[in-house]
Amino acid sequence: MTRRDEHLDVLVRHLGAAYYQAVQGDGSAADVATALEKVAEAERDGAPVPASAPAAASGRTGRWQVKDVMTTNVVSVTRRTSYRQVARLLHEHHLSAVPVLTSEGGVAGVVSEADLLRKQELHEDAEHEPVWLLRPGDRGKAEAQTAEGLMTSPAVTIGPDAVLGTAARLMSARHVKRLPVVGEDGKLVGIVSRTDLLRVFLRPDADIESEARAVLTDLLLADPEKVHVSVHSGLVTLTGRLASEEQVAAAIRLTAAIDGVVRVISNLHAPRSENWPGAGYHIPA
Repeated sequence: MTRRDEHLDVLVRHLGAAYYQAVQGDGSAADVATALEKVAEAERDGAPVPASAPAAASGRTGRWQVKDVMTTNVVSVTRRTSYRQVARLLHEHHLSAVPVLTSEGGVAGVVSEADLLRKQELHEDAEHEPVWLLRPGDRGKAEAQTAEGLMTSPAVTIGPDAVLGTAARLMSARHVKRLPVVGEDGKLVGIVSRTDLLRVFLRPDADIESEARAVLTDLLLADPEKVHVSVHSGLVTLTGRLASEEQVAAAIRLTAAIDGVVRVISNLHAPRSENWPGAGYHIPA
C-alpha cells in the first residue's frame, strides 16, 4: 500500500465514524459535513488526519457483530458428562462440537467429533502397534470416559461484540468450525458457527442498496441525480459522477466494507485532481 493509499484509509476512517454517528441517530448531517471539511483541509495542507473520530455514544459502528448471528440456545455439557452422552448430543442436535462448562458457567474446553473419534482410532491402532506408542494427548482422549478427558482446553472463544470478519479469521487460523461466545464475565452467552457467519451474505439486496446509497449521498454528499446504485445477489454496481477521484476511491472502499457485499463494480467518474496518481480503485472478486 502506498503512502497515498494509507493516507486515504485514514481519511475514510475519519469520515466513516462521523457517517455512522449520523445513521445511528447519535449525530447529524452537520457532523458529516464537518468531517468532510477537515478532510478537505488536510488534503490541501498535506496534514495528517486523526486516525479515528470520536466514537458514537452508542458504541456501535454499524458492522454486523457476532451477537447478531450467534445461537443463544447452546447445547453444552459439564466435565462429568459421559462419553456416550456427549456422542448422543452431537448426533441428536447435528453438531460438530459442544462447549464444556464449569460450575460458574465459564467455558472449560470444547469436545468435538474429532475428540470422540480418538477412541475409534485407538481400536484400529491396537491391531498394529501398542497403545503406549500413541501420542500422550491422543492416548488420553482415546481412553477418556468423560468430557473432562475428551475436551480440548483451553477453548478458543470470542466476544459478542467482535465483528464477523474477526470471527472468520479466528476460525480459519485455529482450524475450528464453531466458537463459544463469552461475555466480559467469562460466562458463555452463545455459540457461533461458520454457517452463522455466512448469514450476512443473505441480506436483502434492497438493504445493501439503501446502505450503499447512503454512503454516496449522506457521507460523500453526492448529488442523488448523478449517481446510481444497483445490487444483484450482493454484487454492487456504482454508476455516475462524483466531485473527485478521492471521493470515487472512498465510495468504492466504503461500499466494499458494507456487510453482505460480495463484490463492487465501479462505473464512477470524476475530474482528475493534479495530485491523484492514477485511475480509481477496483475491488476484485
